[in-house]
Amino acid sequence: MSSKDLKRDDFKWILAMPTRWIDNDKYGHMNNAVYYSVFENVVMTWLEVVNGFNVDTGSVRCFTVQNGCEYHEAVRYPDELACGLRISRIGNSSVRYELGIFKEPQPTVCASGFIVDVFVDSQTEKSVKIPNEFRQAMASLVI
Repeated sequence: MSSKDLKRDDFKWILAMPTRWIDNDKYGHMNNAVYYSVFENVVMTWLEVVNGFNVDTGSVRCFTVQNGCEYHEAVRYPDELACGLRISRIGNSSVRYELGIFKEPQPTVCASGFIVDVFVDSQTEKSVKIPNEFRQAMASLVI
């Protein structure tokens, strides 16, 4: 399946969010950098708010080592967005999140992307095995 063919149902968790006037670029579209901010916000909301993990003061942190985005349809203020989250791979110390941005209420993806995070020790910043409590929560998002 091509990433432009992704539908809401292809994602395990969805976060609704508005666009802001400041998100637009001079062409009236959401600025490219904002897509990455939306992706990061979705992952961190799922980790910290939904699952209660503290990656600021806990024993592990998540460092992004790779990310990407494909744009399929323009998004602009005042669009209401929904961003889907799923996991395509959980490794020893890394996880690959896949994300899709949708305009409400349409079912087709406007942008699709990914983030690869590596878990590191909060003191040494050396990669570590993903803790079991994270793995158990992540299992619910695996496709």
